[in-house]
Amino acid sequence: MGTGQMLMTIAAMLLLGTVILGTNRGINATQYTLVRTNCQIDAVSLATSIIQEASNLPFDQATVGGAAPGITMFTAPDSLGQENGPTDLDDLDDYNGLNNAGRIETDTLGTGTYFVRTRVSYVGDYKDLSVNSTTRTRLKRLDIWVWNKDLPDTLFMQAVFGYWFFGRVGRI
Repeated sequence: MGTGQMLMTIAAMLLLGTVILGTNRGINATQYTLVRTNCQIDAVSLATSIIQEASNLPFDQATVGGAAPGITMFTAPDSLGQENGPTDLDDLDDYNGLNNAGRIETDTLGTGTYFVRTRVSYVGDYKDLSVNSTTRTRLKRLDIWVWNKDLPDTLFMQAVFGYWFFGRVGRI
């Protein structure tokens, strides 16, 4: 084999190595994007399921058995939270202060363990639902944070629930 053929063989090997390295880098980037996207989808699904569970519950402990006679009967803002422990979620404000929302979710696709934190607060102004109220109102906001070691950022979702009662309270 001559010197020219040897140089061409070395150049071909370098070119092949560069192509293989670039292909592997692209495959790794695609795999990372897929894992991150799966984690984001799982986190959104988890937060959405918590919102759906909360939406099926009564607005307040005072409304568990039926309509409340007035908002003064609602739970005080500084008392929002669980009355009977983390497994007894019987009204919306029981979601206040739950770490892992009563559970730690592990994805079966291998995306890891998800951590959840929730907060419930009264909202006072229809125009700005991000402002917490220090008094009882007919609106409560559920804030949910979900994170995972593979998520680039913490997912944050909110839902606002209103208490509306149409009818008479008391005797007819």
